[in-house]
Amino acid sequence: MLCTVYCMPAASMVSQTFAADHFFIRYDHHHHHDHKDLRRWRSRTTAAASAYPLFSNPKDSSSRHKFYQEALKTARDKFAREISFQSEDKDVSLAKALLYVAAEDETFMVFNREMDACSFLNEGINVCSSSNAREWDSVEQMPLDGKTISEWLSELDAIAKEVEAELVSRDIGCHLVEVLQAVNLVLFELRGFKRSPVLVDSKHSYLHFVLSSGCGSAILLSIIYIEVCRWLGLTIVGSRVGEDFLIWPQTTYPEDTACSLLSMEGVLRTLDQWHPIELIASNRDIVGIALANLIRFHWKRASRSNLGLMLTSPLRHAHNADEKPNKIDKPNVPLLRPQDHKLAIMASERLLILQPHNWALRRDHGMMLYYNREYGKAVQELSICMAFAPEEEAELLEPFVEKLHLMRLESSWKSLGHTASVTVK
Repeated sequence: MLCTVYCMPAASMVSQTFAADHFFIRYDHHHHHDHKDLRRWRSRTTAAASAYPLFSNPKDSSSRHKFYQEALKTARDKFAREISFQSEDKDVSLAKALLYVAAEDETFMVFNREMDACSFLNEGINVCSSSNAREWDSVEQMPLDGKTISEWLSELDAIAKEVEAELVSRDIGCHLVEVLQAVNLVLFELRGFKRSPVLVDSKHSYLHFVLSSGCGSAILLSIIYIEVCRWLGLTIVGSRVGEDFLIWPQTTYPEDTACSLLSMEGVLRTLDQWHPIELIASNRDIVGIALANLIRFHWKRASRSNLGLMLTSPLRHAHNADEKPNKIDKPNVPLLRPQDHKLAIMASERLLILQPHNWALRRDHGMMLYYNREYGKAVQELSICMAFAPEEEAELLEPFVEKLHLMRLESSWKSLGHTASVTVK
């Protein structure tokens, strides 16, 4: 199922009990308690700084920042290699690809949390830190909900071994239906995996958290099912059907496939006058669906304060000179939540690696850059989009891209210290 979910911004992850712990050091009075307050502030700052190494030493901050940038790039590169078109689709590991997605996003959010912690420490505010934080110096060692990428892959192997043990205990062979029944038993009964009815937390859109909590979106539960069956030597295929993602075992004859169609809960279902064999999603398609869900989720979260804000809304304003200008053009108007906005852009960048010629996706990516006021990059993406888009769509984009050129010039002009504005009509 293509779902939209919501997450909490990094700033909200900091303790809400600052008022109780907040104390002030008075420099206009001298009394015998001042040195105690100063020592207490220093001890708190030292403890928090050790938990947030980016700011433990001013000289180390630049190297720590560089470390996070390298970690982000490494995770993206590993994702790109995993889904590379130079390899066959059957060799693409769904689990690895999505764990690299989680690693990149988690790195970004960890960096933001350290930035937040630095700000609070500079203000003399106590920062609650996790005492069981796990040290890591590479993407492979990065903890995702307490486990590394290789450990989460081993978790999938462990689930498959539980299915294998269930089959052995029943003295059952390799009959297709019996294997599927054993998979369903382990996943949905023994392990308690279930589809979240309403996704309100970003964690349900990341594979490692679904493996940990047993609750997630339909597409991620499908991926777990596919990966477990792959370990058992059984090929499971799937397709997006309306708001659902359905999976079923691949068989020799199409009519057998249609009769053994599986829903996410493993309930057998037959659909008349429908030929699933013609709609099978490739592994890259499945990764793409998961990324599209992330884009939708993060964009909705980012634009929550502007109910109904659409990515393409400014195109209409640019094309119709009679309409009032969109408020995004006004400076210093905080429209979007920065962290969710950036996460949506990151998911869009990954999806463009999979679908570089998807003009609608590239248009939406360019519009997200526009909302982020990255006018130069937005012009580049939308110009490429116009080369692939249908003629009527390109005509709609053209006046907006011209407007962006002027806005980029104005932004460059102001960065040089000039105050005059460019009027766009």
